[in-house]
Amino acid sequence: MKKPQTAFVAVVVLVAGLALSLPSTGVTNECNVLFGVAAAPLNPEQTPAEALREFEADAGRKMEIVHYYELGQDKLFPSPAEFDMATRPGEPLIPFHNWRPDGLTWREVADGAADAYLYRLAQHLGEAYSQPYFLSLNAEFERFVDPAPGSGQTAADFRDFFSHVVRVIRSNPHHQAVIVLNYSGTAKWASMPWFEDLHPGGDVVDWIAQDTYMFDPAATPGMAQLVNQPSGSWPGFYAWAAMKYPDTPQMIAEWGVENSALTAPYVEDFYASAAKDLAKFPKLRALVYWNRSGLHDGGRDWAIDDTAINANSEVNAAFRKFANNGLFFSSPTCRDKLRGGL
Repeated sequence: MKKPQTAFVAVVVLVAGLALSLPSTGVTNECNVLFGVAAAPLNPEQTPAEALREFEADAGRKMEIVHYYELGQDKLFPSPAEFDMATRPGEPLIPFHNWRPDGLTWREVADGAADAYLYRLAQHLGEAYSQPYFLSLNAEFERFVDPAPGSGQTAADFRDFFSHVVRVIRSNPHHQAVIVLNYSGTAKWASMPWFEDLHPGGDVVDWIAQDTYMFDPAATPGMAQLVNQPSGSWPGFYAWAAMKYPDTPQMIAEWGVENSALTAPYVEDFYASAAKDLAKFPKLRALVYWNRSGLHDGGRDWAIDDTAINANSEVNAAFRKFANNGLFFSSPTCRDKLRGGL
């Protein structure tokens, strides 16, 4: 999924109903799974805050986590507007930021080229947030790998980049970052000889994530196939991550059901079985929906897939029922448990 270079929001609501336990503790987890959305502006006049409110109205419920995408070394985050959204009166949100460098290779960042910015960012984040928030770095990083020696974008370069940024952020004594390693998660990238070399180590990774979509109902007819898509010798991302990193909570940082003539006959059944399917994946702790019908920015239309839940009344009814099926709840105590995997 191509990302625009402007920030937008993702929102998450807490899910309950499944008596899940973390394998490392065996303790029943009342917070269960996070469920959410990347809510982009749907018209030229709409602000991110308005997009959030519209999604909440369409979903029929308030959200709890707000997700922003950040690019480059010019602006610190959260911005005043982002901070205001995350601290709205009576409805505070858990921020989820994704940052990607601009104009620098991973190797350059790892070697300190962005340190002036990163240390200012670490201080700013430490001053802004007194509670845990999610932070991912260069989401879908497999797409950016260049294995050529000296490219600055090898798997080893990524590991060093990721570790360096995390250490700088954590150097602030007030940091509250919960670090997410956000893969694309597809079999295409898993087949690359450098794939297994990307993980930077458990000391700098709190959560692990993938992005996955239902564009072809033959391949992903239900939530179970969306969460884990085997291909040949590839067991699927969920199964691979559960085997390789059994103590790391998993997240679907982006997911969506495309609105098309191909998928239309399957949408109702997909959502009707989705909650039951989730029970098959106890290591999955969060889902963040990608809600778009096209992003309008400065008069420009970004050509992306249509996954908007208000595309038509049938899609909205199916999604709304899924989002309000009795499994979902909000618990303010869950925020303090993010770093421990909920």
